[in-house]
Amino acid sequence: MTTFDKDESTELAAVRRRLRLEDLNQLQIELLAKEFQQEPGVVKVVVRKQWLEIEYDANQLTLERVIAVLEDFGGELSADWWTALKTSWYQKREEKLRAQSEEDKPEL
Repeated sequence: MTTFDKDESTELAAVRRRLRLEDLNQLQIELLAKEFQQEPGVVKVVVRKQWLEIEYDANQLTLERVIAVLEDFGGELSADWWTALKTSWYQKREEKLRAQSEEDKPEL
């Protein structure tokens, strides 16, 4: 298990995602955790062999980008129906959060 935690917990649209993964080897886990440390908006990430727990600012990072980073390192989301359902719900929720953030911005 690899954990990364930033002290920036004051994000405007912070979301926490827990996604089931297909098995990753130890090298993939370490590389993936390092890569997520470089992504803008990531507050905390825990990568285990079968789980990705990530907390990030939805205004700076999207679930689509999280999945793309995962796939770049040879990982993939589990193909089970529950993970597919959660992923779809997460994406819709993030779209709403970003839309709300845009509405809440003061006009100059």
